[in-house]
Amino acid sequence: MTTQTLIDEIQTKNPQVTQAQILERLDTERNRTGGLLADETLLRLIAAKMGIQVQQNTYQSKDTSSITQLFPGLYDVNVAGRLFAIFPVKTFQGEEKSGKFATLMLGDEGGLLRVILWNEKADLVEKGELKTGQDIKLLHGYTRLDRYGKTELHLGNRSRIENQPPEKTGGSPPIERFLTKISSLNPDSGNVHLTGTVKAILGKNSFKRSDDSDGVVLRLALRDDSGEITVVAWNEKVEEIEKTLRDSAQLLLVNVKVKEAQGGTIEGHVDANTFVTSNSSVS
Repeated sequence: MTTQTLIDEIQTKNPQVTQAQILERLDTERNRTGGLLADETLLRLIAAKMGIQVQQNTYQSKDTSSITQLFPGLYDVNVAGRLFAIFPVKTFQGEEKSGKFATLMLGDEGGLLRVILWNEKADLVEKGELKTGQDIKLLHGYTRLDRYGKTELHLGNRSRIENQPPEKTGGSPPIERFLTKISSLNPDSGNVHLTGTVKAILGKNSFKRSDDSDGVVLRLALRDDSGEITVVAWNEKVEEIEKTLRDSAQLLLVNVKVKEAQGGTIEGHVDANTFVTSNSSVS
């Protein structure tokens, strides 16, 4: 599909916009993305912002894209960075199909990106071929909007994952770049990434879930150089934290949900969406 075809389609579906206005917005988007994205991709972005659906096509990148330049609806995307988190493989069973997936957190100089590996790509996690701290390049992925309104990258059958020496990923940043200091947390912090020293185990208790199954919750005090917070770990994450603490009192928690507890204090909640390891694992 040519650039002019997309412009014509946008005008057909929104006759009030002129070609000059579309070209002006196209020039703005070119400057914003630094020339890394093809005009066709930018026109699809412009159409999406106008609430217009246009025919899909392959996204063309001149090379790897920065995480900050990604947005939902792109195809054939290449990104490179460092693996900061690897979540266990999960299976699903639907009426029409079943399969499995694994989730990664990839970081580059621009930020962190959630990556979903589908089916045979998830085998790489099961086989232990992907490690935290590893520099990799992800080829031929596609982007979607996650449930929190953020862009995530998906890798399917035609996608590839390649190991990369650090110099080829542009010198991936350390995890410290993305951490939040405990002293800066507030009820509106949302999901954050924390590291610190476990100062004390505050208690471990069992409970009954709503479906009458057994659950477990662990509370601990986590301190960094700015302050201290109570971390509340739920169910399978309790065992993960206990295993990590056998080797190190330094925890790295990726994707912790900050909540206000009774009495107005702040807690960090660790659940199935949180990655747990020692900080030395991804340095």
